Amino acid sequence: MSTTNGRRILLAGCGDLGTRLGLRLVDQGHEVIGLRRRVAELPDAFETISLDLSLLGAPDRGRADVPVRSDPRLDALDAVVITLTPDEPTRAGYERSYLHGLRGLARVLESQPGRVVLVSSTRVLAEDQTRVITEDSPSAPESGPGEVLAVAESEAAELFDHVTLVRPAGIYGPGRTRLIDSVRRGQQFNHQRWTNRIHRDDLVHGLERLTLDPEPPNLVHAVDSQPAQMGEVAAFIADRLGVPVPGHVEDEKPGGKRIDGTRFRALVGELGYPTYRDGFASMLTATA
Repeated sequence: MSTTNGRRILLAGCGDLGTRLGLRLVDQGHEVIGLRRRVAELPDAFETISLDLSLLGAPDRGRADVPVRSDPRLDALDAVVITLTPDEPTRAGYERSYLHGLRGLARVLESQPGRVVLVSSTRVLAEDQTRVITEDSPSAPESGPGEVLAVAESEAAELFDHVTLVRPAGIYGPGRTRLIDSVRRGQQFNHQRWTNRIHRDDLVHGLERLTLDPEPPNLVHAVDSQPAQMGEVAAFIADRLGVPVPGHVEDEKPGGKRIDGTRFRALVGELGYPTYRDGFASMLTATA
């Protein structure tokens, strides 16, 4: 572990979230190591390690075909933040990225890190409009990817000591414009479906706190202050775009869930974007 105020932190996956987190940590004097398959685009301020964790942890190739080389930079780490991205939005894609990736990471670490932060997803939670979901609510995934993420959470607790789980809802912000694009195209939604989201910048702030705080919570749902029905959100975006509100599609049941963000706000303090209105207004103003 580090012997100065600066900590040694490994960012495993290190895509957009990890990179933005790493830049904040570097600015505070911490040593950041970015680990991913392609490292050319990582900031010069990071140390970099090029590895395919999913390949190293694959059951058919992880031990026989891919030797693990010792790397002293993967020893005595104060924290590891895991932000993995599936190569496709299927059960198999999530298994490769999360299950194989976690096992691959466990193979290459030279020792147990002081802390592991795993970014999971609210997909592990059941759809239930009858109650507000908190961190005390049980996991009950209803999709293949959600089931894999639930297994990954359990496996992380077995592989590593001192694990903190963070479950973001729908991440939006600069470069994450799928809902805006859908409204612009006139794509129809079930207006009654409950949705939750978190702005990318608030999520990065939360990851920073989970990485550095002396006693972080074991589990936190990264959501903003206002769950909202899809029709309300789509109408707000449509008004800002000056386009018609997308039509309503009637499903067998509206679905969705309302997730309480009290613990996340206690962790980070005041959110930069406390509701979808704040976040989407900022995005649409920036692109106007």
